[in-house]
Amino acid sequence: MIGAAGEDTKDRYLPSVDRLETAMRLGRAALDSDRVDEALDRFNVALKLKPEYDGAWVARGHALRRLDQPEQALESFARAVRINRESEEGWTGLATVLHDLRRHREEAEALGELLKARPRSVPTWVHKGAVLHELKDFHGALACYDAALAIQPEHAPAWNNRGAALLRLRDEDRAAACFSEALHLDPDYFDAMVNRIRMLQKRGLHGETVIWADRALRLREAGWLWYVKGLAHLGLLESTQALKSFERALELNPNLDEARGAARKAKALREKVDLYRGAYECFGTHAAGDPGCGECTILDRCREVSP
Repeated sequence: MIGAAGEDTKDRYLPSVDRLETAMRLGRAALDSDRVDEALDRFNVALKLKPEYDGAWVARGHALRRLDQPEQALESFARAVRINRESEEGWTGLATVLHDLRRHREEAEALGELLKARPRSVPTWVHKGAVLHELKDFHGALACYDAALAIQPEHAPAWNNRGAALLRLRDEDRAAACFSEALHLDPDYFDAMVNRIRMLQKRGLHGETVIWADRALRLREAGWLWYVKGLAHLGLLESTQALKSFERALELNPNLDEARGAARKAKALREKVDLYRGAYECFGTHAAGDPGCGECTILDRCREVSP
C-alpha cells in the first residue's frame, strides 16, 4: 500500500488497461445507442485513467457535439490533436466543429493538417476547396479541386465544384466544360444540373434552361427551380407554361414573392401571345445547321425566340 493507513489510494495506481478499454467500449456503445450523457461520463472516466489519451478526447468531442456544446467539443478535439498531431479523426472532428461555428479560415487550416496525414484523400481536398470557396479564395479552391482530380479524375463533385469556382473567376467556357464532365460521370447529379441551369439562364438560353430544369425537377422539386423554369418559358413567349410553373413554385413556397409577380406578368403576356412548342423539347434552341430543323413544323416560331 502506497498511501498512509486509511487513505483512499484507488486513484493513485497506474490505470488498468482493462478498465480503460471497458470505459471506452461502454462509452462508444452508449454513443451508438444515442445515450449521449452516459457516453460522455464513460469518456470522462477514461480520461481520468489516462489524461493524455487522444482517442478518448476525440470520443468526448463527438459526444459534446451531439449534446450541442460546440465550444467544449472544440476544446476536446483540439486537445486530441495537441497530443497526437497525426490523429486523422481528431483533425476531422476539429474541422467539423469549426464548420458548425462558421470559423471557416480555421476550418481550412485544420483540413490542411488532415491532408498532411492523408494527402490522397479526395473528399478532404474537395472539402477544403469548398471551404476556400466560402472564403472567396476561388484560386485556392480551384487548386484543391485540381489536386482531387489528379488523384481521382472521375470524381463528379470535384468537377462540379471546379466549375463553380471557375464561374466565380468569370471563366464561363471552362466552367461549362466542368459541369458537362460532372454530368457525364453522373447524369443524375442534381447540383451540377443546377449550376448548368443558372449559367444557361444568365446567358439567356431559355430553351436549354427549360430542358435542364425539367430534368432537374424530375429528380427534386423546389419552388425556386420552378420559378427559374417559368422565367425561361416567359423568354420563349410560352405564357401558359410560364404561368403553370409560377403557380407550382408558389404551391411549394408561398413566400416566393418573385414568382407571384412573375405570374402576373405571364397572365398579361397571355393576352398578347402564347406560343406552344408541341412535342418539340428543343424549342428555343435553334441554331443554323441543326439537324432536323428543316422538317420542323414550328421552325419559324423557334427562330423568333432562339438567341
